Amino acid sequence: MKAKKFLFAIFTLSLAMFVLAGCGEGNADEFHFNVSFAAPETSTPELVAALNRIQEASGDRIEMTYYFSWSLSSVSTIVDDLNAGIVDIGVVPIMEHTHLFPYSTLITHTPFLGIPSMLDAGVIFDEMFAIYDVLPAEFARNSLVYWTNISNPTYHIWTDSAYEIRLPSDLAGRRLITNSTMMQQFISRNGGAPVSAPVTEFATSINTGVVDGTVTHANVLRAFGVIDFIGAGTLFGEQGISSPLMAVVISESAWNSMPTDLQQLFTNESATVRDLQAQNTYQQSINNVNAIRAAAGDDLITLTPAEIQVWMDEFYDILEGHVEQRISDGATSAREMFDSVRARAAARQ
Repeated sequence: MKAKKFLFAIFTLSLAMFVLAGCGEGNADEFHFNVSFAAPETSTPELVAALNRIQEASGDRIEMTYYFSWSLSSVSTIVDDLNAGIVDIGVVPIMEHTHLFPYSTLITHTPFLGIPSMLDAGVIFDEMFAIYDVLPAEFARNSLVYWTNISNPTYHIWTDSAYEIRLPSDLAGRRLITNSTMMQQFISRNGGAPVSAPVTEFATSINTGVVDGTVTHANVLRAFGVIDFIGAGTLFGEQGISSPLMAVVISESAWNSMPTDLQQLFTNESATVRDLQAQNTYQQSINNVNAIRAAAGDDLITLTPAEIQVWMDEFYDILEGHVEQRISDGATSAREMFDSVRARAAARQ
């Protein structure tokens, strides 16, 4: 009897192990990814749509769980959270991590590079990414796989009152929020007072008179409740002051866990989501600029190409100093890449 009970126990244990092993094999080709984006979630509809298409095309082998409004991560911790496995797919604001992405930041956050529009910015970055090994190397060093990019609308100057800022010298006495080191240097040199602040403080700072305005894009003004406090501004045409990009990345461990057919689904969507998202963001920006124009009227100045060139000429030595600093910091290809992006920008005019 004891022998029979022993054999039955062995059989039961073996069967259980077999079933568990079978379940493991059945789930080995299923991938659950945590996805983290910035606020508001309405600013990334095409990105979400592309990820949903990938999920569907995978035959539900891929399952996305979305955490909008930085509910799972944050701007400052996103790279660490990707490496820790908290986030599998995320948006990295490159300009907030210059020390990790010096070459990428050179392309995406350098003011007055002459890139014709935000729609061109993403395309130029991907062209450069395919040619210069130092760009993918930046992501690889941080255990990230670059998938695509999201173009921010172009940056302009926005103020709470009818300050006529038409020339760099008109910055004198103006207190403006900008987190761009080069723009801070430029504002200071022209007699203004640059202020650093997170976007969550823009509305309060402008509404209470702590600052006169900010250098940013119109969608930020809408998203963070600033738009009602803007009474004037200076538009730098389609090219703007700059058009910073955000990289959409996949953690290296999540990417390597997928077979090549699923990786290909992401590759197939990369250019589509970049372009459709840029078009969507551009239209939102136009709508927000028009809303400001309706309130500000003639106090919203649109500079002529000749006037914009004055700003570019005045900024040139700061830009040159920035490139030289990048080189001294170890980004030895900065000069070559700077010249290349300027040439590509000129070719797309």
